[in-house]
Amino acid sequence: MKRIVTVMFAILFVGTQLFAQKEFTAKIDQATVYLRGAALTHTASASLKSGTYDILINGLSPDISVSSLKVSANGVLISASEFSNDFITPKEESARIKKLQDSLELYKRQLDEADNELEVHSHLLQILTDGTLNNMRQKEGTVSVADINANMELYKSKAGALQHSIDQDNQKINTLKKTISRLQKQLDQDNIDQQRTGVLRLSVSVPQAINTTFTVTYFTDLASWVPCYDINITSMDKPVVLKSKAQVTQITGLDWNNVKLTLSNATPNRTKEAPVFKTWFINFYNPRPLYKQSSTSSALSNSVSYKVASNEGVSTTDGYATSARGTHTPSAPLTMDDFVDVDMQEVHVNYNISVPYDIPGNGKEQLIDLKSYNIKAEYKYYSAPKLSDETYLIATLSDYEQYNLLPGYATVTFDNTFVGKTFLRPNATEEHISLTLTTDPRISVKREKRSEYCSTKHVGSTTAVTLSYQITVKNNQTKTAKLTLKEQYPISSNKDIEVKVTEVTPEATYNKTETGVLTWDVEMKAGETRTFNVTYVVKYPKDRNINL
Repeated sequence: MKRIVTVMFAILFVGTQLFAQKEFTAKIDQATVYLRGAALTHTASASLKSGTYDILINGLSPDISVSSLKVSANGVLISASEFSNDFITPKEESARIKKLQDSLELYKRQLDEADNELEVHSHLLQILTDGTLNNMRQKEGTVSVADINANMELYKSKAGALQHSIDQDNQKINTLKKTISRLQKQLDQDNIDQQRTGVLRLSVSVPQAINTTFTVTYFTDLASWVPCYDINITSMDKPVVLKSKAQVTQITGLDWNNVKLTLSNATPNRTKEAPVFKTWFINFYNPRPLYKQSSTSSALSNSVSYKVASNEGVSTTDGYATSARGTHTPSAPLTMDDFVDVDMQEVHVNYNISVPYDIPGNGKEQLIDLKSYNIKAEYKYYSAPKLSDETYLIATLSDYEQYNLLPGYATVTFDNTFVGKTFLRPNATEEHISLTLTTDPRISVKREKRSEYCSTKHVGSTTAVTLSYQITVKNNQTKTAKLTLKEQYPISSNKDIEVKVTEVTPEATYNKTETGVLTWDVEMKAGETRTFNVTYVVKYPKDRNINL
């Protein structure tokens, strides 16, 4: 009998082990953010006895690419997995959202109390008014003057205080409503719909008791980053300081707290097959009426590989650098250059940031500093007096290809003055990047028509128009200035119109005949004045008009 009981207990124990269920919350440790999408890595520590388990890992993003999902754990066998969304379990809100919600509830309670106070004071005032009028309308006898005065004094003393309380109540109510409205708008903005979370269900076999860590990686489309830049020019005798930055956003349904962040310009899940020719058959056909045809595009996906980096970070406290080991070393002011490692791959660039980051899931842009570069620059003045009578200072950047910059907007500061925004296209075919910094009235440029050289003549059936211009440039600075000066002449788009340039003095550095643009690159000494002359003749049929 004892043997039978022991066997039954053993069977019950095994059955319990077969159907044991464990639940863990996964913490996001690493995020590799691409220009579109992100690869997230979660970990969950687990202590398991030998047996078979049905394990739930929650805390994942609800919107993922299921085909990219990978899970691993040392010392256990994962035989099956299933991803789903949990719409029932209340999601833990962030500290900021909790604070907003608590503040909103507090002010709503205060508003209810203020409404009640207003109702009480208004009701008391109405009772006082009705009582006073009733005392003044006695049906029997005559109300004496003394009674009237007594009622008036009572009403005056009580009604004034009640009306003052009512005014204060209304003012308080209006203030509370405005505060509640602001809090609600902020909460609506920050609290993206996060009422569901991703849950991973695993069937796990454990040969022997073990402490292990489940690592879950997957790809999601709901994150991105955009490169941008700050360009700072302190003076014309120093290199340009270009600071690269990143605008990171994510609405993955999770707040990324203390996350190891990597930014990459790779394009996972966007691989396309190289096009190949198919046989091009031609045949006769009967024309048919045009009609609209809908088109669909198929998305190709590929697996994404992930690399888990260490979680060591650096924080700063009271001007000291604190390493992961807790030692303190006096240091100069830190910049992100010390904590961003640029990893040049074959076809893409990764920015590995050693400082852990918090990226909220509210979709707001988080601006992150990356690397700073000193870039060579050449400064020239530029003038096209036919288009503008101002002279512009241009900075031309060179040797920037080595930094693998990405296209993006840049704010430009010159001599501690905000100049404006420009768009950098480092992947364009041009060898240089040109930035317009400011206008400089000290380089004066004047363009005038030389009337004595201009004429209109009619010879037979042809009209010949001669136009001539003189450009006068003066350097009013106390130093030599490099200047690029441009002038234009017309280009014929009709065989019956002939254009001939008869004078260019001095000879232009460049003459782009296909666009009709003359360029002089000159150096002008301090106080120097120079003139540039251009004359051209346009011939066309006398009975026709042209837009000259």
